[in-house]
This record gives sequence, structure tokens and C-alpha cells, in this order.
Amino acid sequence: MKKTLFLIFSAAIVIFSVICIGSSPLINKVTINAYVSVNWGYLNCQKDSDDYKEAKETYSGNDKDQHLKSLKHDLNVCNRKKAVYGLEHASLILDVFLGFLCLILGLLHYFDVGKPFEKVTGIIGLATGIIQFILTLVYVCYSGYIFTNDGPESSSLPKAHNDGAVASWDGTNYKCDYYDKDDDYALYAKYNDLGKKAYNYDKDIFYNEPTNKAIKCQYTSASSFVSNCKSGEGKLGSNKLDDCDKLYFVYHTSEVENKYLYDRWVTTIIFACFIVACDIGLAIFGFLLFKSDTSGL
Repeated sequence: MKKTLFLIFSAAIVIFSVICIGSSPLINKVTINAYVSVNWGYLNCQKDSDDYKEAKETYSGNDKDQHLKSLKHDLNVCNRKKAVYGLEHASLILDVFLGFLCLILGLLHYFDVGKPFEKVTGIIGLATGIIQFILTLVYVCYSGYIFTNDGPESSSLPKAHNDGAVASWDGTNYKCDYYDKDDDYALYAKYNDLGKKAYNYDKDIFYNEPTNKAIKCQYTSASSFVSNCKSGEGKLGSNKLDDCDKLYFVYHTSEVENKYLYDRWVTTIIFACFIVACDIGLAIFGFLLFKSDTSGL
């Protein structure tokens, strides 16, 4: 049983790793229009670091604290992206290589060919499971954090509901739905928002634009929406537009490129989590193989 499960976990790691490599937007360098780019291998974080240090020493504007905070945020985002880019390559490629090694060893033991080196196989399985578990788990944490907390490079892409709504009439004012006075970036879309209908092809808008309510009630400037929400502390004004109970951000496109990126990213994270679980199983049954005698199971 131990040999069979060792083989199964090894095979699962190889299969899940291949799926992750095939779906990953980072390894495959998916670059989608001006809003979304995940080709992060060429990011120059040193430039962001130098900008921050230079501003810290020479910037004298009244908004120095806010300016430095923004530069520091850009530097941290760049460092995270560079880190996850390297982690994804290292963890998934190593998962395939070591998983395949364990798969070959598992097959030898499954057919009772490798009894003389069963303990060695156990050590390899245990070490592989531990190493892969740590690397893949760190990668999943980094990737998941960026997916939910960072967003596309364009600062003009506001965070919207699935239907594109960004503000609601509360009886006296239009209230920005995602405004948070303690978070300067709460109003910007994150990568995990890109699967929403609001950022992809919308049949109702594409074919019925003249009569569509989102068009009629859209906030005309996406970039000014964010700045006006901040300056108004979450409110846009007290003049209601006709029968517009909501204001909308309309992303004019005939493509589903953002959904494509979203789906690939989610698939990679899910299967990477499966790899982490299989790494635990591989380590456990590698240990049990090491502890077993060579007379058989």
C-alpha cells in the first residue's frame, strides 16, 4: 500500500505541475492590452528603489509623506512581482523534475524491481516532499496575495461590481461603493476583479449601447472618478442624474482578454494547492518507505 500511494502522489505532482506550467500567466508571459501585463521577468525594481531614495532625500513638497508612501507602494509591488515570477519558475519546474524522479522510483518499487534501494527512495521522497511543499506553499501565498491585493498597471481602472456599478445614490449623494479612507488603493481594480463581466465583453452594452442604462448612467472619466471619490471622501455630489440610482464604469471591449487572464491565474493557484497537498502525502509515504524493511510490504 505504501508503494502504491507513493507512486500515486508522485504521479499526481507531475500531472498537476504540468497543468500549472501550461496555465500560468507568468511562465507563459501573458501580456494583454495596456491595462494588464504580467510579463514581470523584466521589471526594474532598482529604478523604483532609486526613485524612492531620491525623493526621500530631495522632495520638499507639502505632500511629501503621501508622495513617499506612493513610491514605497510601487517599490513593494515591484518586489512582490519579481519574487513571485522567480518563485513560480523555480517551484513548478522543480515540482516536475523531482516529481518525475519519484514517479520513476515509485514504478520500480511498484513492480518490485527496486527493493535493494527502498530506503534511499524513501529518503528521496521525504526530502522531495518537504522541499516542494515549502517552495510551492510560499509561491501560492505570494501569488494569492498579489492576485487579491494588487492590480493592473493602469491607475485608471476603477474597482466595479459585476454589472459595472461604482457608485450608488444614498438619498442625498452618490456614494463610492469601494471607498475606504484607510486604503488609498481600495478604489482600484485588483487582478481578482478581472473575471467580472464589467471588465470583459458585455453583449448588452455592445449591441444595445444607445439604450443601455450603464451607458446612460456611466461616470464619464474613469481616472477622475478615483480622484473625485478621494477628494470627496467617498462622495461624488448631490445632483442626481435623471433616474440613475447607480453610476457605472463602462469598459468598452469586444474581447474577453481579462477573463482569460483571470481563469489562467485561478487555475494555476488551485492546482498549485493540489501540489502542496500531494507534497505532504509524498513526504509521509517517503518516510514510511524509509522506515520499512526490504523484505516487502
